[in-house]
Amino acid sequence: MAQSLYIAFIWHMHQPYYRDLVSGTCSMPWVRLHATKDYVDMVKLLELFPAIHQTFNLVPSLVDQLEEYLPPTNRSDEFLDISKKPAAQLSPQEQRFILEWFFLAHPERMIKPYPRYHDLWAKRGPDPLDEEWPTLLKRFKVQDYLDLQVWFNLVWIDPWLRSQDAQLVRLIEKGSQFSEDEKRYVLERHIELLAQVIPTYRQAAERGQIELTTSPYYHPILPLLCDVRTAQAALPHLALPELKFRHPEDAMWQLREAFARHQRAFGEAPKGLWPSEGSVSEEVVRIAIDAKMGWIATDEEILWRTLKSPRSPSTLYRPHLVRRKSGQLAMVFRDRELSDLIGFVYSQWTPEIAINDFLKRLTEIYEQFRNDPQPALVTIILDGENAWESYPNDGHDFLVGLYRALAEDGRFRCVTVSEFLQQHPMDQAPSLPELFSGSWIDGNFATWIGHPEKNAAWTLLATTRDAIAHLDRTQPTYQQTWRSLGIAEGSDWMWWFGDTHVSAHAQEFDRLFRAHLSNCYQLAGLEIPAVLQQPIRRRMITTLHTPTGFIHPTIDGRETSYYEWLYAGRIDLRQQYAASHRAEQCLRQLYYGFDEAHQYLRLDLDVAALAARDPWTIELQFTGGTRVQIRYDHATVTGLCLAPEPTPLPCALVRILEVAIPRSLLGPQAGAPLQLSIHLFKNAEVIERYPEQGTFALTTSVADLEAQAWSV
Repeated sequence: MAQSLYIAFIWHMHQPYYRDLVSGTCSMPWVRLHATKDYVDMVKLLELFPAIHQTFNLVPSLVDQLEEYLPPTNRSDEFLDISKKPAAQLSPQEQRFILEWFFLAHPERMIKPYPRYHDLWAKRGPDPLDEEWPTLLKRFKVQDYLDLQVWFNLVWIDPWLRSQDAQLVRLIEKGSQFSEDEKRYVLERHIELLAQVIPTYRQAAERGQIELTTSPYYHPILPLLCDVRTAQAALPHLALPELKFRHPEDAMWQLREAFARHQRAFGEAPKGLWPSEGSVSEEVVRIAIDAKMGWIATDEEILWRTLKSPRSPSTLYRPHLVRRKSGQLAMVFRDRELSDLIGFVYSQWTPEIAINDFLKRLTEIYEQFRNDPQPALVTIILDGENAWESYPNDGHDFLVGLYRALAEDGRFRCVTVSEFLQQHPMDQAPSLPELFSGSWIDGNFATWIGHPEKNAAWTLLATTRDAIAHLDRTQPTYQQTWRSLGIAEGSDWMWWFGDTHVSAHAQEFDRLFRAHLSNCYQLAGLEIPAVLQQPIRRRMITTLHTPTGFIHPTIDGRETSYYEWLYAGRIDLRQQYAASHRAEQCLRQLYYGFDEAHQYLRLDLDVAALAARDPWTIELQFTGGTRVQIRYDHATVTGLCLAPEPTPLPCALVRILEVAIPRSLLGPQAGAPLQLSIHLFKNAEVIERYPEQGTFALTTSVADLEAQAWSV
């Protein structure tokens, strides 16, 4: 009889600890919004498929924040407070807050399908500048703000759960002219769903359908807590912080506290561990063994670098034993390709095609092992919350179809990791050699250390720890002081420093990191250093916003409608000039976007200033050799692609300058960013250049945008 292929899904549920331990305030809504959209339905969906067993990893910092919204604490967040406030009583600052932040939702999946929400977004326009806000606020009436309060919170409730609530269905159908009572119902539903999260997971674990695992308490990168020099194992020339952080005792504390918190929440100690970001080292494994962990998971790249071998299915699709002097534990390794397909690729496919592709890949693995006496385990590990907003219907159709196919196909068995290890003991298996130090991202730690901003943050962390190191244990604030430090050790703060990731909230993450460190000093009764009042994250030279979907502008030199450039990327060219020169600047804003056939560019410019320079030429230079020239001469504008071959281009200038460039003229980009520089000529002299040095990297693929969504 053929051997079944075992499949272990591990869904990682995580949020950093946003709440300020001193003030009690919370500036970010993501714990609440992902609770209403992702945490409950991901487990409830399994009730439809009893044969599908899965593993869920809940970080203790998330568990804490879920419970803080509930009695007896009943804490809130800034977004919830402003949502609750009657629209007629909003201050101008609160009105701006709503218009600025209440469109934080996936445009294609969560805004466009709802005409009123989409119209409000179009009415606001893309990423207004500071000087535009006074005029913009006058466009919106009280009912607009009330409808926006409702829609933002409504779309963050999972659509499958919404469909089971007749009142929410009615609100979706109504679409506009909401009342304060209707808004109150939506917000009450948020709290009800928050209250269901922990009980839902606990009940599923008690009936044996899911296994619950943990991560270090505040989601730190454990190998770097043990010793930041570990980062040079994969990258020997990586620059390290000025102060070398080495505190394995902090790593042990993060694990010990996590196990205790998990047991309080779910009634039993965890058997498995997903170390934050799959980050492991030999020292971390020894700590996990000492903590009596049964198994630990990480990425396949760690396996290949540990064994110094190329990818091999017979090696990847089996647990491995790590035996050391103090004990042993099992390790499972994430199939990167299968995990990333779900996390970053399938959202762009129809559910049917995605499911068929996934099953085809599983079938190929099954055929390799069907006659092997030793069973194979395919481990699929990914974020369980952020991917779904990029899917149609929040991923419901994909997951239901996939689970049904797996449940009905006798070749496949979905198990928890502990189930597999219990059914297939491996005490006699050979041990892995010394473990390579790395994470799930490229097998190294460069995401969290090495950049000047990241290193500056590590130096502040080390300095703060030294400052509180001798704090008297009998001091009433001792525990809170060290918890504030533990929060600051979390990985998310370092994630957003540097140039690797882009977030509308990057500055807020910077502020929160420094606030947690400041709390350490305040709670310890020490003076807060002035350096903690200064941002770590440098101000970007340009204000850059990436596209959110295809655009189809009419090339007529006018903004034909709100929607025409709504989904375009945007670069504020005025940030290129010193303040004293901005009055002389001709080019002000660059918008860019694309569809299947064309790359579109729009320049907002000072028409009067350019008229004084008539005639003039703008040249767009793309790396790869493509050159586009826009020539203005006595009210006549022409567009021409000079290279790779002379080609007339659609181009128009009235209030704005618009041009359409066939993508075929830009070379085989295959979704890679376009590198662009812009030159304004008067005769043969360059009078303005953007950027001042180098090029802009313009996103050319919506799929690439989805691949960046490993965030809050």
